[in-house]
Amino acid sequence: MQKTGVIFALIRDNKILMQQRDENCKKFPLMWCLPGGMRDEGEDYEVTLLREIKEEYDLDLKLEQCTYLMDYNDGADKVYVCEVNPDQKPKLNEGLAMKWMTITEVEKLELGFHQEGIIPELKMAVS
Repeated sequence: MQKTGVIFALIRDNKILMQQRDENCKKFPLMWCLPGGMRDEGEDYEVTLLREIKEEYDLDLKLEQCTYLMDYNDGADKVYVCEVNPDQKPKLNEGLAMKWMTITEVEKLELGFHQEGIIPELKMAVS
C-alpha cells in the first residue's frame, strides 16, 4: 500500500513559510521545502494536516483557515494552503530553519521533494 500524506503552505501577508531541512535528513538535507507529513492509518487528510502543523510549528489552526490546493506525487499527497493570523506565531519544532518568503523568492529555490511542481498553483493562491 502506498504511503500518503499532506504538504502544506502556511501563508501570511502574501508570504509563504518555508522550512529548511536539517543536515541529518536522509532525503534532501539542507534543502528548503514546504513542510508536510504522512497520514497515520485510517486518518483523514484534514486530521493529518492539522496534526502536522501542530507538530512542526506548534500552531493550533482551524480547518477553516485551510484550503485544499491540489493532489501531488501522483495523488499520494494532498496539498493545502493555510492562512496564519498575525497573532499566531509559528515556532520551529522540526528542521534547521524557517523563513517567510515571497513567491518570487520561492521560485528561485531548488526545492526538496521536487516540489517545484506545486509552485504554479501556489502562485495563484498567494497573489
